[in-house]
Amino acid sequence: MATTTTATTVAPDGGQIERKPLMTGPALLMMNLGFFGVQFSFGLTQSAVNPLFLLIGASPEQLPILNLAGPVTGLIIQPLIGAISDRTWHPRWGRRRPFITAGALLCAVILFLFPFVGILWLAVICFWLLDAGNNTSMEPYRAFISDRLPKSQLARGFLTQSMFTGAGAVLANLSLFVLEKVEPLQETAGNGVPYWMYVCFMIGTFCILLTVLTAMARTKELVPSDEDLAEMRAAPKGLHHAVREIADAVRVMPVAMHKIGVVFLFQWYAMFIYWQFVAVSLGETVFGATPQDGGAAWEEAIGWSGLQNAAYNFVTMVSALFLVGFARRIGAKRVHAVALGLAAVSLVWLSNITNQYVALVPMIGLGIFWASAVGVPYLMVASMVPAKRTGVYMGILNMMIVVPMLIQTLTFGWIFEHLLDGKGSNAIMLAGVLLGIGAIAMLWVNPPDEADESPIVPLGSKRSITVYDRVVVGSDGTPTSLYAVDRAAEVAQAAQARLVVVTAYRTAAATEPAALAEGAHRDVYGIDAARDALEKSVTGLTRERARYIDQRLVEGDPAQALLDAVGADPANLIVVGNRGLGASQGQLLGSVPAAVVKNAVCDVLVVQTSALDEERVVPPS
Repeated sequence: MATTTTATTVAPDGGQIERKPLMTGPALLMMNLGFFGVQFSFGLTQSAVNPLFLLIGASPEQLPILNLAGPVTGLIIQPLIGAISDRTWHPRWGRRRPFITAGALLCAVILFLFPFVGILWLAVICFWLLDAGNNTSMEPYRAFISDRLPKSQLARGFLTQSMFTGAGAVLANLSLFVLEKVEPLQETAGNGVPYWMYVCFMIGTFCILLTVLTAMARTKELVPSDEDLAEMRAAPKGLHHAVREIADAVRVMPVAMHKIGVVFLFQWYAMFIYWQFVAVSLGETVFGATPQDGGAAWEEAIGWSGLQNAAYNFVTMVSALFLVGFARRIGAKRVHAVALGLAAVSLVWLSNITNQYVALVPMIGLGIFWASAVGVPYLMVASMVPAKRTGVYMGILNMMIVVPMLIQTLTFGWIFEHLLDGKGSNAIMLAGVLLGIGAIAMLWVNPPDEADESPIVPLGSKRSITVYDRVVVGSDGTPTSLYAVDRAAEVAQAAQARLVVVTAYRTAAATEPAALAEGAHRDVYGIDAARDALEKSVTGLTRERARYIDQRLVEGDPAQALLDAVGADPANLIVVGNRGLGASQGQLLGSVPAAVVKNAVCDVLVVQTSALDEERVVPPS
């Protein structure tokens, strides 16, 4: 149970609590534009770097260990950058934008230099730096989307991200195929790298600079509240504390994330095999060429592998339009399990195809899977973790990606040479088998506990109630108000909504307040008494009964405190008791619920408490 205690003062003008503003369609597209450039860079690391290694002297069995940069930099950089950016704020540069921009600039420099390298160890250093830049940009960028969008637009934001990442990968891979056909660029430079590959990297340099810098310049971050800023400033700084925060986040991580990690073990081990060996496999089965042979046939296999990857990324762009909708209707785990199964069948088939055009057909299944892989898990995690720790949890999710990749780089070289007969086609077949195991593991995720369900995309099934984001209830510590809190917790549990318990208090009275009629609202005087009443109100609200709880002490009028807590969002719910909050004998509604019902913009649930004897009532356990 995530519990946050917030001391709030009612604004003199009765203003509402600030909420994230809705973004227009063009603004949302502009915010995600940078993903195009970042993914172009990632696309080159997936499709061009391994062939470049082979062109300057590497052997196929060396490819896994040469790809160690990706998992190591992802394992270290992404969670650290995520944790550090969570506690960063600059009035001019913002929270996430400095990291996104710095990573993009590093990528641009390395992309420009990479094809000029002719020595393997220098190419490996460039690869490490390029992956470091990619990882520095990517995870804060995903957290940026979550920070900027209200919950109602979050699914659309991640869908748009998937479309731009797909488009960037399509162009990166398509450039390999198209430019390899340009005759003037088929000449080879002195380092053994053809000129068409130089042009691919130059295009990548231009794309990442243009798209990321434009998106960051045109999209402003939301200014944190005074409370959030105070929390950031009070948070301990330094690498040691960032590592400790990551460890703490892992310790309290939702169970659903652990289950996703098991799926990722098979999924990402398999995909790393695919990216490293698809060109080798196509060379063997389609073009009759190997890296050792070299020549025009091998370069054609490299170019065709770019077309293969462009094809599946194009399918990703299209299928991303529909997958989130399917996930809402039938559950994200089912969508991802089916996608994994399609990818498994596709890669097993690909390893046996001998016609280059037929080899494009399995990319449909792989593209559908990739649309799910780059969107659905991130949406699920963004929905199930506290907003203030989105950065660190996005980094932890990436750790679940890079750990299987790290295992692959350390183990697959030996497996490829000794168990797979050194054949790329056998490697691709094994990748398909592993994806099939991942599909079965995804089915094991279901059925999740209700506490693990995503409030945006259900893991296994729909929520019992889907219309409320926040359930707000007032309590003064009296038995009838505790009964209302208990009912509010039940609604919040069914809706997987955040429960907000509000205790309003007044400054200490100069004289003892007059005796009140039985059932009347008892004003709470002084913050100490209010804190005791609030603590009494949330005692017993375990994780099983309410997943997220906010506790708020508010100085001022109780009715106004409840109205301020829900703001102007009609997707919230206020729960009040009809007696015990300002009701005198014979009244149907007390003054507080009457004022709330009259002025609320959202639904109000009035709990029947008038028949309860305050001396005997005990809230249900």
